[in-house]
Amino acid sequence: MAVDALADAALRQTQTAFNAAASYCARVAWEQGITNKNKLHYLVYGESRVTYGLGAQLACCARDKAAEAVRAVRTAPERRDRDTDQIIPKTCPTFATDSSIRYDARTYRLLSLDRVSLNTLSGRVVGQLVLGDFQRRYLYDTSWKIGGAELLRRVDVWYLCITQSKVAPAPDEPVGYLGVDLGLVNLAADSSGQTYSGQQVQAVRKRRYDHRRRLQLANTRRARWRLRQSARREHRFQKDVNHCISKALVAKAQTERKALALETLDGIRERVTVRRSQRRVRHSWAFRQLRTFISYKAQLSGVRVVYVDPCNTSRRCANCGFCDERNRPDQAHFRCLSCGHTAAADTNAAVNIARVAAVNQPIVSLLSHSIERADTSRAVSTAAVC
Repeated sequence: MAVDALADAALRQTQTAFNAAASYCARVAWEQGITNKNKLHYLVYGESRVTYGLGAQLACCARDKAAEAVRAVRTAPERRDRDTDQIIPKTCPTFATDSSIRYDARTYRLLSLDRVSLNTLSGRVVGQLVLGDFQRRYLYDTSWKIGGAELLRRVDVWYLCITQSKVAPAPDEPVGYLGVDLGLVNLAADSSGQTYSGQQVQAVRKRRYDHRRRLQLANTRRARWRLRQSARREHRFQKDVNHCISKALVAKAQTERKALALETLDGIRERVTVRRSQRRVRHSWAFRQLRTFISYKAQLSGVRVVYVDPCNTSRRCANCGFCDERNRPDQAHFRCLSCGHTAAADTNAAVNIARVAAVNQPIVSLLSHSIERADTSRAVSTAAVC
């Protein structure tokens, strides 16, 4: 978003005051044990307006942001220290001065010619949205309802993240399950045998890591400039890869009229112990982002998604069901010690995931429903022709 010098100064001032007020609201909510927005409103509204100078709606937005952050921390599962096994105490969330500003329908307004009006401490300012073809197509699509927005600043550039909502279509009744195994060597492998290699991602991450390390050791003015220039480039690359993989998986499931079966990998970083040399690779694994992309794309396309326990899916034979850790001699290969079945290890795991999903949610009833629906649609079309 492009703004002039006066608007930039007003937005920076508002950003500082807004996040200070949000930190104050979070502190009050934390001390009082309150996560309800209405109850918190009576305690912080006056102070937010008087001390921090926020308008009525911006004060409410700061309150909402604080209440949601406190609720997220309170409801998050407890974490334990890996060395001492002691519970890590939860702390009150705070917001940096350059965190985002939340806007609702009353504090910002979209104008003609790709302009936007934003509320600040010194009145309304107008910015020029710089839209690409993708953003313009969805922003002006009347089937999407425009909601709130988040204004954030990176370096000296302002970004307005506008939320849009649309009623998701009812998921189709699947005729089977497409199991998906997530990993590092192969970012994803489905039960039909198709794999999505992570070799390029690992190579790019290694190259970026070595480059950052050289620049940090140099610590010259030019090196620091290069670090600022390359910031978040690796993040954008990984995000693009996850978008491509999730889009391909959802399109395949939609074409074959199957549901997607994914693993529940929550807490895997705390449960799994790795060597020191592998910590950077394991902790940079963006499986949660990939799973999130698959979920919302599937919901938008009417594809059902189910989650299964990944326990022993990589050790169990997809042919005879024999389970033993020796069935997988290395990362890439699987050979059953009972029946001699051989397959790619990730594909074997994906088949097991699909079968676990089918057992947990029997596909027989789904097949009968889909047949009845097909017969009904055929009868209706025939009647229409007659």
